Amino acid sequence: MKKEIDINCDLGEGMPFDQKIMPYLGSCNIACGGHAGDDASMKRTIGLAKKHQVKIGAHPSYPDKDNFGRISLDLGIEILKESLKSQIEKIKSMAIQTKVDLHHIKFHGALYLDSLINQELALELAFFIKHHYPNQTLYAPFGSCMANAATRTSIPLCHEVFADRRYASGTQLLPRKDPRAILTDIKDIDEQVSLLLEKSSVETTNGGLCKVKADTICIHGDHPRAVEIAKLVATKLAETPNPPS
Repeated sequence: MKKEIDINCDLGEGMPFDQKIMPYLGSCNIACGGHAGDDASMKRTIGLAKKHQVKIGAHPSYPDKDNFGRISLDLGIEILKESLKSQIEKIKSMAIQTKVDLHHIKFHGALYLDSLINQELALELAFFIKHHYPNQTLYAPFGSCMANAATRTSIPLCHEVFADRRYASGTQLLPRKDPRAILTDIKDIDEQVSLLLEKSSVETTNGGLCKVKADTICIHGDHPRAVEIAKLVATKLAETPNPPS
């Protein structure tokens, strides 16, 4: 039986490509006011996802639109959870109004990266999801602190890999402040996706190979070649007869 791997993308962030990307996706992560997004963008993106039968996810972040959620904030865990709940409830409420289900949660930006390496934070976030959103799937990389916390708390988990970001390790992306963090050459993206699909591995910046698990491949909606990348990944998924587990 062929393993089903979908493409997911961060959308509703004010970028111009959402409508062109959506047909290639299996799931999308919708900005819900923390780093980007407002009621109008959430409603529009949900409607577009419904039209193309794309699963809808919440994409909450540190509440910091000025920095697009890409700087770690020390808010205190209770204030952070209050903000996350407010963000997720917005998108969940709009999904219900549109008669679609909220399928998953994927943290954004600095919060996502922090949760991969900070086990205490990851557990707090996992318990938060378990308590408020036990039926939603969490997107996180295999072997990360967040994935381990999800397993420990019995949260449904979808292992995520990236088409357009360089890896520092099997569980960590290179920080965006590093000029090598974003893959811009389509040939490099092609090679990374091929390695993911054919060998369940990623190459790190030190030249090593790390084993990963892939249930979904992320592309970023703010990448200037996002539509081209979506087409490439969709083609490679169709051409790979049985991606390894």
